[in-house]
Amino acid sequence: MNCPIPSIPLREVLRYALGANPPDPVPEELLSRAKQAIQLLEQNCSPRAHFAVYPTAPLLDDLLTGKDIRRHLDGCARCVLLCATLGPEPDALIRRAQVRDVAGALWLDAAASAAIEEVCDEVQRQIAESLDCTLTGRFSCGYGDLPLSIQPRFLQLLDAGRKIGLFATPSGMLTPIKSVTAVIGILPAGATPPKARAACAICPLSKTCPLRRKGVFCGIHSY
Repeated sequence: MNCPIPSIPLREVLRYALGANPPDPVPEELLSRAKQAIQLLEQNCSPRAHFAVYPTAPLLDDLLTGKDIRRHLDGCARCVLLCATLGPEPDALIRRAQVRDVAGALWLDAAASAAIEEVCDEVQRQIAESLDCTLTGRFSCGYGDLPLSIQPRFLQLLDAGRKIGLFATPSGMLTPIKSVTAVIGILPAGATPPKARAACAICPLSKTCPLRRKGVFCGIHSY
C-alpha cells in the first residue's frame, strides 16, 4: 500500500537527534535545524507498506523464535507481519549530507527515524480498521530475543522486494535503511490491548544503553 507523507512530530525529531528529552524552552537554533530537516525529508520520501495475516502457531514453531515474541503473541491465534519503508530517497539524502554537513545528516537521520514510526502508526491504524479488530503493539525483528537474522525470510514471506522495494542483507540489515519490519498480534474479539511493559527489561542492550543512562527511551514498546 502507498502511504501518505507523514506529519513528522517536531519533538520526536529533537529527541532522536539529541539522544535526550529536549530542553524547555528549546533553543531557536535547534528548532530551526529540526524544522529544516523535517521539510527536506517530507520532500524526499515515498512511504510504502505491505502486510499479511498468518496463523500464529506455525510461525512460532518455525520463524518467530524466542520467549519474548511468544509472550507478545500470547492469546493471539492470528498475527500480522508488517513491513514499511520511506523508500530509497532518505538514505541518499543522508549520505550526501554526511559528505558536506555532518550535523545536517544527524538531523535528517533523526527526522527519518521519527517519520518511519509515524508511517507504521498510521498503517497499523489502517490495518485495525480494515480487519475490524484490536491489535497488540508492534514487535520488530532484533528486539528482545527475536533474532535479527530472520529478516530475509520475513521479507520473503511478504514478497517485500516486489511489493515495496524492501530487501535484507544475509545478516538481517534492511535496505533501504529507514524501514521497519514488525509482528503485530490480532487479539480475540472483545479483548483489550495489554498495557505496555517496560521495554528496557527485555532489551539485550539494557545494561549498556546510553539513552537509558540519560533517562530517555528509544521509543520501542513491548506488549
